[in-house]
Amino acid sequence: MAGKAYPPLRFTAHPSTSPFTVSQQKYLSQHPDERFQYIATAALVFDIKKGIDPRILLLQRSAQDSMPNRWEVPGGGCDDEDESILHGLARELWEEAGLKATYIEPSLGEPHFFTSRSGKRICKFVFVVQVEQGAQGHLNVKLDPEEHRRFVWASQDEVKAKKVGDVELEFTTQDLENSLLQSFGYIEERSVQ
Repeated sequence: MAGKAYPPLRFTAHPSTSPFTVSQQKYLSQHPDERFQYIATAALVFDIKKGIDPRILLLQRSAQDSMPNRWEVPGGGCDDEDESILHGLARELWEEAGLKATYIEPSLGEPHFFTSRSGKRICKFVFVVQVEQGAQGHLNVKLDPEEHRRFVWASQDEVKAKKVGDVELEFTTQDLENSLLQSFGYIEERSVQ
């Protein structure tokens, strides 16, 4: 949703994200590849509390959108107005979940290549993103009802089972599901370092 008001995007990022500190246009000119002509990003946001298994934020797409009612993570296409690909990631996270990025971790796994309904060839990069916490460490998710119906926090076992309580999880793509499972391994490795 280009043009939507959002707070200043203030975050830091892991040094390995330096290729993404440029605009979409600059990245595309520096990395010509016939597989894509646009860049998209996905934000993997974890709620990590002592004594509780890490849980990842999942959003359910609206019934009116493409892939209605399927589950995904915050993210979307970079806009030409975005200062950088990382700024596009932070903007999408704010627009879709009302969360402010504070730290962007390394890109996770291989990028996903796909073609949109309108025929755009897209390359999507996935990042684990730390966000600003509210009172008492709560992560206050605020959905855009035009884009998403509801959200859940899911553990690794719940992602594997594709079910949180009585909520069935049908993911948008197999690539997303693979990234979700891979991200739990990343979080586990990071916690033991």
